[in-house]
Amino acid sequence: MSSLEDRILKLENKEAIRDLKHEIYCYCVDLIVSGVDKKQLILDHLTEKVVADFTGFPLIEGKAAVAEFLFETVPSILSYSQHRVSNSVIKVRGKAASALWYVDCPVVFKSENKLGIKGSAFIAGRYEEEFIYEEGKWKWTKITALLDTVQQFDENWNNAKQLLKNR
Repeated sequence: MSSLEDRILKLENKEAIRDLKHEIYCYCVDLIVSGVDKKQLILDHLTEKVVADFTGFPLIEGKAAVAEFLFETVPSILSYSQHRVSNSVIKVRGKAASALWYVDCPVVFKSENKLGIKGSAFIAGRYEEEFIYEEGKWKWTKITALLDTVQQFDENWNNAKQLLKNR
């Protein structure tokens, strides 16, 4: 059995990753969509070679491209979002970690957006993420959003299916 100190460190790392997801990603992305500048908080937690894979979008590689997606593309599509992540499964292996989260996110789509969805809608699915610990903090190396449904409320669950991969 590992020492008490090792077990506490593992718990602290899990909690730091949970805070990273809740406070830095969800809260900040929701504020950015609403026009509040919280970009630097997210940028500080992305590695230079981070990869993002969101259902329905091309694979996004590198910090600058992921930042452009989060700070420009997402706000060009949404005027409101409220990320709710739950059921976290976090695995820490030294200075590397992975996490799985369920996401339920009520949103309002802008009237003109490239997805063609209008009005209020609901996004649901899972995030699968990978992290490394560097420069004294946890950072994303990969963000995968497996979005089971992204539809207006009147159609929301009609075509939902659990996606297991994007590609």
